[in-house]
Amino acid sequence: SSDVCSSDLEGSIVVIPEGLVGRVESVTPHTSEIRLVTDPSLGVGCEVSLPGGGVLRGTLAGGTDERLVMKHILSAAPVPPRSPVFTSGLGGIYPKGIAVGTLLEVRNDSDSPRREGEVLPAVDFATLRDVFIRCEK
Repeated sequence: SSDVCSSDLEGSIVVIPEGLVGRVESVTPHTSEIRLVTDPSLGVGCEVSLPGGGVLRGTLAGGTDERLVMKHILSAAPVPPRSPVFTSGLGGIYPKGIAVGTLLEVRNDSDSPRREGEVLPAVDFATLRDVFIRCEK
């Protein structure tokens, strides 16, 4: 078959040149259902590079087409405005370095001593039409 990975797409990462879209949830002969990064059950490990070489890590925990939420931020380090957010590679599901969005602000999480951030998605979900499925696992 010319489509090397067509039989094993479930769990594959879905991207566009701008960044991460989500993950393949299920496959039929003619369609693939994708769980978007806006879904809180996806849980994407993310990181932001800090000035001086440090890294701020958190977990993308869903949101809307316009704003995503990054939770479980343990670092108290200040974050420069509009810092890029990328997948961390931790957990082995998402490769390190895929663009997720731009961190707009970090604030205290009302439910825990950790902080949470607001992320502008790299992907414009309102105009999204075509995607790429990364077949390597």
